[in-house]
Amino acid sequence: MINLRFNVRDALAGIIASAAILAPFGYILSLTGRSFELMPFNGLVFQLLSASFPEEVYFRGFLQERFGNNIRGIVLTSLLFSLMHLPRLIFLGDIYSVMTFFPSLIMGFLYMRTGNILPSIIFHFSANVVFLGFY
Repeated sequence: MINLRFNVRDALAGIIASAAILAPFGYILSLTGRSFELMPFNGLVFQLLSASFPEEVYFRGFLQERFGNNIRGIVLTSLLFSLMHLPRLIFLGDIYSVMTFFPSLIMGFLYMRTGNILPSIIFHFSANVVFLGFY
């Protein structure tokens, strides 16, 4: 059973974590001369329904639960999460794809603290939007 509950407290945890971590990241990227461009609505829907939601269901809701919803489980799940992004490095030369380990730790921590994949979905979606907006 996947732990997904829609409640304000957990949604706020995802929103606050996203703002606290991704705003400084976006600011640093803007200092490199890059500008942010929000993707079109269909791209946002795609990111939510085809990337953030299913990946969080699998990695946090399934794998992290199986490995243990603790620090060890977060690290193991994050290693697998970053390995899943490895083909982007191999085939597209996207060096940033292997850095997905670090946001995955945040997503795992959010899931461990709340027992709900909603905050990690929100953070995952926000991280994708920010990263792809500066890409």
